[in-house]
Parts: sequence; structure tokens; C-alpha cells
Amino acid sequence: MTDAATSLSSFERLLGRAATEREREQLRRVQSELGLRENDALWLVIFALQYYEGLYRQFPKAIAAEAQRVLSETRVAAEATIRAGAESAKADLAKAIATAARDVARDVARRQMIQWLIVGMLVGACLFSVGAYVGARSAIWLGAVGVKGEG
Repeated sequence: MTDAATSLSSFERLLGRAATEREREQLRRVQSELGLRENDALWLVIFALQYYEGLYRQFPKAIAAEAQRVLSETRVAAEATIRAGAESAKADLAKAIATAARDVARDVARRQMIQWLIVGMLVGACLFSVGAYVGARSAIWLGAVGVKGEG
């Protein structure tokens, strides 16, 4: 087994999985550039760094997945809140319309009642005036005819 193959298998044992092609290429390039042998102690540091790089490479995906989940839950909650708010607003609007209609009807009825009261008072005043006029004219006519009241 070559130094590169031995190093690669040690790295895969550390990972607990097969190394990706990208990871293999990085390890070969490091070994070539630094002239490392299979028993160099620097491999331990490189393996640890490579291992943590793999872990850190997963964070953006995990963060994106969690952000997507939170966004989805937030969207569902917001839609439910909006629906509840709309229903509440409809109920409040219906109540306000009913109250306004009742107030308008009461005001119209009050206005009509006042109008009929005024008309009734005017008719009563006219009838009273006509009665007083007729009574006065009758008294004058009866006085002129010479009819005397019994009494």
C-alpha cells in the first residue's frame, strides 16, 4: 500500500465514511506539496483540519434547512394570524354597520316623530283658531239677531 493510500484509509477511519473525491484530491495535493510520508506527525493535524472543514462545510446547509423550516412555520403562523384578523375585522365591521344602521333608524324615527308632532300642533292650533273664529262670529251673529242665551 502506498503512503497516499495508507494516509487516505486513516483519514476515512477518522471520518467514519469514505472520503469524497474532493477530499482525496486535497489530501494528495497536500502530501505532494509538503512531501509528506505516511508516518509524518503532520498528518494528524491535517486530518483534524480536514475533518473540521467537512463539518463546517455542512453548517450552511443545516442552517439553510433550519431557516427554511422556521420560515415555513412563520409563514403558516402569519397566514393563520392574518385569517383570524380578517375574520375579527369582518365581525367588527358587521357589528359597526349594525350599530350605525340602528342609530340612523333611531335618528330618522325621532326626526319623523318631531315632524309629526309639529304638524299635529299646527293642525291643532289651526283648528283652535278656526273654532275661536267661528265662536266669535257666532256670538256676533247671535247678538245681532237678538238671541239671548238662557241663563
